[in-house]
Amino acid sequence: MNDTANLGTHLVEILRNYLDTQRIWVAYSGGLDSHVLLHAVAQLRPQLAEQELRAVHIHHGLHPQADYWAQHCQAVCQALAIPCEIIRVQVRRASRESLEANARTARYQAIAQLLSPEEVVLTAQHADDQAETVLLQLLRGAGVAGLAAMPPVTRLASGWLIRPLLNYTRVQLYAYAQQAQLQWIEDSSNTDIQFDRNFLRHQIIPRLQQRWPSVSYTLSRTARYQAEAHELVQSLAQIDWETCRTNHLTQLNLMALSALNLVRQRNVIRYWLSQCQCPIPSSAQLQQILQSCLPAKIDQQPVVCWPGVEIRRYRQLLFVMSPLPPQPMNSSQLTWLLPQPLALPLGQLTAVRIQGRGLALPSGTALQVRFRQGGEIFHWRGHQRVVKKLLQTLQLPPWQRPFIPLIYLNNTLVAIPQIGVQDELRAPAGQAGWEMQWQFPADY
Repeated sequence: MNDTANLGTHLVEILRNYLDTQRIWVAYSGGLDSHVLLHAVAQLRPQLAEQELRAVHIHHGLHPQADYWAQHCQAVCQALAIPCEIIRVQVRRASRESLEANARTARYQAIAQLLSPEEVVLTAQHADDQAETVLLQLLRGAGVAGLAAMPPVTRLASGWLIRPLLNYTRVQLYAYAQQAQLQWIEDSSNTDIQFDRNFLRHQIIPRLQQRWPSVSYTLSRTARYQAEAHELVQSLAQIDWETCRTNHLTQLNLMALSALNLVRQRNVIRYWLSQCQCPIPSSAQLQQILQSCLPAKIDQQPVVCWPGVEIRRYRQLLFVMSPLPPQPMNSSQLTWLLPQPLALPLGQLTAVRIQGRGLALPSGTALQVRFRQGGEIFHWRGHQRVVKKLLQTLQLPPWQRPFIPLIYLNNTLVAIPQIGVQDELRAPAGQAGWEMQWQFPADY
């Protein structure tokens, strides 16, 4: 429990770890909490002589008084001789999505774009905010990562996000503001209890404080303990991931994964997906991965999807990828003029000049590109080959096979990228040919 009389000393101790940064930003909304933070940091300028102090105000445009708030922040910063950057953002509005969460996302994205490498931004979340976050996460059924709530220090793009007030309560910050005779903005939406956080703040936490006066500190301590537990969980996940990973970040070895117990399987899959920068699945989606992908037979093609992600199995590997585009229709046909690149439903087709092999055709030849319908035959290496079996031999994952371009000349299949060209059109030794290359994003 900290006394605001020592707030300056506390801030100096934190900022001492970032002496190399050229600029310190304060996220300034104009409300009580951020005004206290801005004022306290402003008093430290003699000790921050080598660092530039600036404020940033995010204009969400959601409140009728948003323009006035921006003007107020500019005036306060001018009085403190602190440059203030006003950034307007567009907040996504969508049904069944939290406007509050979308505003927060837009705010952090804007600040992230503002920060140069290793610059610091200070935000004013305090102990009561942390307590509210812990309760919200608990009511949502969060695990240790969620219950760790807001970390005191975290990366934000190439800079640092620091929350120096997490050990101070709203009451303490109010006392500081009164003593310093600060004037701040009161956002009327903060009293609207239709928002979950406001409901907790105005209806639930005051009743908890009547019985347990130190509830905010207690819940903040819980967050610290959960952060420590999460660090241990992540350490174990990294150990297991090193066992289960392959040479490709987007693949996981199923034999190694199956050797782990169920809890560690869930843990390492979450860790793997976070390393791939994918949205983390819900508990139900994670359970579906374990129940449908791990025990699948070799001829099955299980897939588990959630927004932005598909999980698939092939042989003894688990793949994570972006959602596939619609499969080409059986009747789809594209015209390709050598050697211009050709955009495909998945990736693109290119031709590279090469000596002694490839397709022996002049530049400008018009070819047709089709996709598998079934029953295709390819004359290659002295035999009539069934394309389906060739693709199986190539060990091309099943979900890629409908997208592989089959190259025709006058209704004859003359080339398949990654396999070869028809015997009669193969460039002989000493002559140049075209090597066909199918290029597609690595996460497929």
